[in-house]
Amino acid sequence: MKPTLAEKIDKISNIFEIPKIASIKVTDGYIQRYYKINQIPYSLFHSKEDLAHLGITRNGVFTKDDLTAQALFVNKYVKRTKASRVLELATGRGADASLLARKNPNTKFYGVDLSEGQLYYAYKKATKVKNYFPSQGTYQDLSTFENNSFDVCFVVEALCYSTDKKTVLSEVYRVLKKGGYFIVVDSYRSDKQLSNTELTASKLTEKGMALDSFEKYSSFIKKAMEARFKMELEEDVSKYVVPNMERLEKVASHLFKHPHMAKPLVKVLPNEFVYNAISGYLMPNLIKDGVAKYYITVLKT
Repeated sequence: MKPTLAEKIDKISNIFEIPKIASIKVTDGYIQRYYKINQIPYSLFHSKEDLAHLGITRNGVFTKDDLTAQALFVNKYVKRTKASRVLELATGRGADASLLARKNPNTKFYGVDLSEGQLYYAYKKATKVKNYFPSQGTYQDLSTFENNSFDVCFVVEALCYSTDKKTVLSEVYRVLKKGGYFIVVDSYRSDKQLSNTELTASKLTEKGMALDSFEKYSSFIKKAMEARFKMELEEDVSKYVVPNMERLEKVASHLFKHPHMAKPLVKVLPNEFVYNAISGYLMPNLIKDGVAKYYITVLKT
């Protein structure tokens, strides 16, 4: 029988100082350092194809093809709008945008990302995919792009890092054409009242991912409506990401099986790396217990 959240937190406390992790102040610099340190681990434990997000598994059995689900979903809207220009926020390693660029050679794909560690891979892809243009920047300032200049904008598992989503939404609304689409695939806290154990697990997961905090989905949608977007589609796909989460949980659980061996090990490894194992360990429980949610949301200008 798999351990509960409470049992997992007890195992974590045998190795880590929970209050220390929970009090981490996440800054842009911390996020950049997190992604730089985890360059190789992301490739080893997540995806050799640089698809550094969760797979959406609709048939219950995870395969690597599930990691392309987000990009293939976005592709439907690229085709629907006959898009000439598409923007990816937090383009990361460029796996999604470059995949879409290959599928749509007559469409120009742009990407912005804060992390030099991630962009290293995106720039390499851009040398092989001539209609993909990544650059360093923040999605809270898209001033390098003109008004009404994109047909589709999308972001995968990265808007959660923003502490000023109102500004992001305003910027996206500005650069999208009338009738353009903003596709958001991301994780959120649910609206349920959380117990102390659930709150602790949520906080540890957030900090382990270099995240300040997950926003409630209802709060995000309210901001989107205030930014004048219209709801086109929303789907709760939480249960479909569990197979991928359980795969990551299996890898992370090795750290917590032998605390006497793990304690000296974590002292010499970078915090940004070992704390990420905590997130992988806790995530399946958070989804199954209804603490966290994973949504595909399509907004329209």
